[in-house]
Amino acid sequence: MSAKGEITKNKILQTAGKLFRKQGYAGTSIDDICSESGVKRGNIYFYFTSKEEIAQAAIEDAVSKHLPFLEILTAGEDDPLKKIELMIDGIVNYHAARGCKAG
Repeated sequence: MSAKGEITKNKILQTAGKLFRKQGYAGTSIDDICSESGVKRGNIYFYFTSKEEIAQAAIEDAVSKHLPFLEILTAGEDDPLKKIELMIDGIVNYHAARGCKAG
């Protein structure tokens, strides 16, 4: 993929991620993503086959960016269940503080 293509794909992902956080998955349409990103509907389908695929890619992008945050949250904890609790609490608190609707 060209550099311009990567920029466009990233723009779609960033826009979709923002809208999913703000409006929830169900409350966000492909048209919303197009309007907000400035990418035409037909062009979005060059990069992604569906809204579900966009959401999955946005989640994978967010996880890769937030992995250091999760590692900090669980640093020094050896109990796997406690690590999971710390991660869930940290993620919920992080998004709640930013007004994420989820869903």
